[in-house]
Amino acid sequence: MISYSIHVLDARGTVALATTIRCKDDLDALAEGVRHSGLHAVEIWDGQRLVARVKLNNAPLNVADAHSL
Repeated sequence: MISYSIHVLDARGTVALATTIRCKDDLDALAEGVRHSGLHAVEIWDGQRLVARVKLNNAPLNVADAHSL
């Protein structure tokens, strides 16, 4: 199991809350991030490495979200 951080983002994109989760891999951590995206956008981190950004309610990505891929 790997420790990941989920950062909950406020409306300005600033980290409002961070929590640590344990997942088997990046995909498992991403699924957990999607579950946390119901009220806020989130970022999933593995130490200093950004794994993914998930938009509010897991909204579809578009060209402007290229930094999220």
